[in-house]
Amino acid sequence: MQIEIERIAFGGAGIAKKDGKVFFVRGGLPKDVLEINIIKDKGNYAEAVIAEIIKPSPDRIETPCPVFDLCGGCQLQNLNYPAQLREKEYILKETLGRLGGLYDVAIEPIVPSPKEFGFRNKVTLSTWFYKGKWHVGYNQKGSNRKVAIDSCPISTDIVDKTIKRISEVLTSLGDPYYPLEKIHISSNGFKSQITLVPRHSRRGDLLKTLLKHLRRHQETENVSINGSGETGFEFSILGNKFLTTPSIFTQVNSEINELMIKTVLDWAELTQEQTVLDLYSGIGNFSIPLARGASEVLAVEISNNSVKLARKSAQANSVNNLVFQNAASEHAIEVLNKDEEKFDLIVLDPPREGAKEIIEGLVELSPTKVIYVSCDPATLARDLKKFSELGYKVVKVRPFDMFPQTFHIESIALLCK
Repeated sequence: MQIEIERIAFGGAGIAKKDGKVFFVRGGLPKDVLEINIIKDKGNYAEAVIAEIIKPSPDRIETPCPVFDLCGGCQLQNLNYPAQLREKEYILKETLGRLGGLYDVAIEPIVPSPKEFGFRNKVTLSTWFYKGKWHVGYNQKGSNRKVAIDSCPISTDIVDKTIKRISEVLTSLGDPYYPLEKIHISSNGFKSQITLVPRHSRRGDLLKTLLKHLRRHQETENVSINGSGETGFEFSILGNKFLTTPSIFTQVNSEINELMIKTVLDWAELTQEQTVLDLYSGIGNFSIPLARGASEVLAVEISNNSVKLARKSAQANSVNNLVFQNAASEHAIEVLNKDEEKFDLIVLDPPREGAKEIIEGLVELSPTKVIYVSCDPATLARDLKKFSELGYKVVKVRPFDMFPQTFHIESIALLCK
């Protein structure tokens, strides 16, 4: 069957329509004319793969990654960068309209990543033993099967060198009995920090042997075992120091993260008399910078390890008007409402599932402004619709390209009473 791709869907597949049916084509790009093979027929839509490129999109390019066609890490390396940004803007606008009814909301142009490649400061590699040697890599596209790598072009140069060294060391050892499941790598721009994650607690002696082999090399000398005193490190953004470890969630694109923090601070327009509630606060990514302009900030985070690091970071920055609470956001909001607490500003950065369960309770706290940081257009649309129904106006939305070469979109929305 021959089709022409119209747009990119969230998820990275190309969208085509023919005879009243929608086709999602893996690897298809806008204006590609393709011969396709259907792999899943769902009635009114179907999933397909490319059998032949009859006429390539004018935006189609060669990819720098030799395993792009297999690897699930990137979906859009074959699409030039301006076209990636165009498609992401369209996805966000279409999703906010279709799912949120927000057809007239002001959506600003997407903020591009300063780096199209070499931006990722944090990766998690799967590890496995196959055909007499160890491999590191990622999941294949649409599968739990693995694809081996010894380099990753979207990683920072430091992280990429670390990946190469780990691959070399593991390959040279050849012992199939290392109880190794995955490896976390993080970089602060100067060095890498590595955490080995065991598959089980048996044969810990072998993992310690691997530790010694890795520590012989400059690229992999900062390595520890998860659950056995994982080593932390420090990085700085906008003059603020943050402590973290490779297994703790942090934003992977440092330059875009800095631009997002600046946006939150600009839109907050805080005065020294105002109070702030920061939900899903992590290691204090937003709450520490916000505390410098506010009367008091309460930061709520469910991860105990993140809270411990955030408290140390606040202390390192001499921030004394910031309280971290180790709790689920829904529980914290329930208690705050019982105590009849009020906040001038609420910032929330929920996981991909969004904040559906807490919106009504959040509104009871009567914030004048809400700043919603999102990593999923669909749940953002759903949640902004709910805020609108409860009396808040969506003033504007600014998308950010945190993850070039992928379908992912970060956005920040400003809501006011």
